[in-house]
Amino acid sequence: MEQDKKEKFLTSQLVDKIIQSNGDLQDYRTVSAGDRTLTTPQGLDGFMSVIHRLTLKLTHQRSGATKCLTVMVKVMKGDDNFRQKSLGLVLFPNEINVYSAVIPAFERLVRDAGAALDLRTLAPRIYLAESGVRYPAYSDQEETFLVMEDVSLAGFVPGPRLNLDQTHLELMARKIAQLHACSYALRVAGQSETLGRLVKQIIPLNFLQDGKIFFESYDIVFKVVFERLFRYFDEKPALLEQVIVGDRVRALRSKYGTTPSALMQRCLERDEQYSVILHGDYNRNNVLFRYEGKVPQDVMLIDFQENRYGSPALDLSFFMYMNMPPEAWANGGWDQLLAVYHRELMRCLCDIVKLQPDDEALQPYRFDAMKEHLQKHFIYGAIIAIKFLPCMLANEQEVQEIVHHFHTDVTADAFRQIYLIAGGEIVNERISKVMVHAAQQGYLDMVDKE
Repeated sequence: MEQDKKEKFLTSQLVDKIIQSNGDLQDYRTVSAGDRTLTTPQGLDGFMSVIHRLTLKLTHQRSGATKCLTVMVKVMKGDDNFRQKSLGLVLFPNEINVYSAVIPAFERLVRDAGAALDLRTLAPRIYLAESGVRYPAYSDQEETFLVMEDVSLAGFVPGPRLNLDQTHLELMARKIAQLHACSYALRVAGQSETLGRLVKQIIPLNFLQDGKIFFESYDIVFKVVFERLFRYFDEKPALLEQVIVGDRVRALRSKYGTTPSALMQRCLERDEQYSVILHGDYNRNNVLFRYEGKVPQDVMLIDFQENRYGSPALDLSFFMYMNMPPEAWANGGWDQLLAVYHRELMRCLCDIVKLQPDDEALQPYRFDAMKEHLQKHFIYGAIIAIKFLPCMLANEQEVQEIVHHFHTDVTADAFRQIYLIAGGEIVNERISKVMVHAAQQGYLDMVDKE
């Protein structure tokens, strides 16, 4: 009954709002109920959202011409208690803000500068974005509705599930550089007030707030995966034989082994020279690729729920540790991908602000300076990656159990038990490689620096 009520709203009142909110649709109408089709594709929803596909047959009021519009409708899952615990009331408004304020501001910046940078495939077109609204015809809760273009019709589809090859990796590195470059361009071009207004609209998504755990579900998983990681190092002491690795990992365990959220909060420190508006959850799960044959040609960003303002390292480090397979880190592969990101960052920045790369105003963003800054925050992505890898590498039954406990009671010991073993030895090896690599790169040095 409740589901029927929601579907009726989505195929009636929401359709009217979509038409009214878009100038190029205002002369169109749906003629009958059969012109509005709602489906819920399998595999598109996440822990906290349901995504519907809404297909509309639109008829022009004067000419009678028809056209088809297909959109994706993203809404929050769960009751108020679940939304509060999972921070849905922060995540969803922040995503709405990116689509309705940040990206349009970046598009104006690029357009006014006459830059060649094309942001048309940065993110899907948004037809309606509402946050904190109440529609009794839908529910008695405060809701968020995000209606976006179905970009699958333009050829954008999910890529490989976890590990990406070099072509995919470089596309993702260049695309996130384009997003980051817009924040730097606003700062360099003397539009810091505009950047400040955009940042002010972002609801802080902290790990700690007022001395207390704020992101509870993340804190729980951080602690479990740290327990798993350090237990594995105890079983495999040879992994820490390299002095610099052993010392840094032991320092991490001593200082943050039981308080990982405190370390993660440190990574969120803002720097008014290097901080940018971030995607916040940048990995393969939150992008779509467009292919020609089997070769990816473009990539589009989606799912900005964990949007923040902070070091670009937060986006880069998670993406690289999550989607770059360990064998690709060797033989200069790690720095090579960082260089791809940096070249695109500078290309876009120079294109927008009309300066040469060696201009004094751009000195802080040269590769050596950027790399030094990134190193201070790269531990962030290593920890976020090891948090997710057990779920990503687990078998189907384990994933179902993880999702069940996440939705019912993430604090239950049953969740801890499954997360300690999900994916088995493959996960143990992968998360230990991540942390050993982070130690070797010097990303753990910040643990001893206050």
